Amino acid sequence: MAYSISHIPDRQILIDGKPYLYFGGTSYLGLQNYEPFKDVYLQNVLKYGMHYGASRKSNISLEVYGKAENYLAKWVGSESCLTMSSGYLAAQLVVQTLLEKGHTVFAAPHAHTALLINGVKTASSMDELGRLVLKEVDKNKLLPVVLFDTIDFSGHQYPDFKSLTKLPLDKVILIGDDSHGIGIVGNYGDGCYRMLKLLNSAKLMVCCSLGKALGIQAGAIFGDEEDIQLLESTAFYGGASPASPSFMGTLLDAKELFSERLQTLKTNYLYFKSQLKKPSFFNHMEGHPTFEFQNTEVASALKNNGFVFTNFNYPDENGPMVSRIVLSAYHKKADTQKLVKSLNRLAG
Repeated sequence: MAYSISHIPDRQILIDGKPYLYFGGTSYLGLQNYEPFKDVYLQNVLKYGMHYGASRKSNISLEVYGKAENYLAKWVGSESCLTMSSGYLAAQLVVQTLLEKGHTVFAAPHAHTALLINGVKTASSMDELGRLVLKEVDKNKLLPVVLFDTIDFSGHQYPDFKSLTKLPLDKVILIGDDSHGIGIVGNYGDGCYRMLKLLNSAKLMVCCSLGKALGIQAGAIFGDEEDIQLLESTAFYGGASPASPSFMGTLLDAKELFSERLQTLKTNYLYFKSQLKKPSFFNHMEGHPTFEFQNTEVASALKNNGFVFTNFNYPDENGPMVSRIVLSAYHKKADTQKLVKSLNRLAG
């Protein structure tokens, strides 16, 4: 069931006048309604204004974009970075550019919709993906492209990416969507780029939304300098308005807040995980603050106990009901204690 609420979700939400503890969504660092973060953003609005609609290829450019992109590249460990106004556009830019260059593009199972444009061939399993890639390597001079979500909630990718190691990676371009990884996984919340770089694929680019963990309404693409320059040369990039400069400034000014909130999230995660009596009840990726389960009775009972969480049919409306508990930095220890007590009673 979908609920309409009047404010951005926080640790507590009101539904029909009744308070519920909220363990859903994607605000992993709990920044969207966090007063110190909002203060940083408002200061940047005063400095840069609400929106900047000129092309990034214009003869006048705001230096905050270059500063933010240099910071992001250094943070995740890539040679270069570019930003777009959303993660969706960032993914579309990468895939469309590679298709126009003539590459055959395959999507792994569970790849995000943002990666799946016309011309992309979707594999139903990792085994099928391997066969398709090998066949393409044998017949085409251009490197095949493999699209995937770094955090695909099935456990096939993060944290070890074993399914990708079965591919002939020295002959493959990897394109990962790290929207659910950037800001929360890695040693410093720096996401999956460094992990993927160790796979030594022929080429690697990682795109992502910055709006989930980091609360920044923008998208980013990471890669080698020559690949980022190729993307910057496209009409797609030149014709799109950039992200708000206020968000780019906030990205630079909120570094300490990101670090502080990441530590809070890790504390909540470790406590929750340590208190679960039956962790096998969940589909869980080690180190990621999400816990999925498929049990409509438990889901209904949790709702009756005052909890709202992510609840949806997957992969489409005909699929099974999947419930996802999402821990955030905005949760208090008492919130987590209450949730884990209910879960241990219902699923223990």
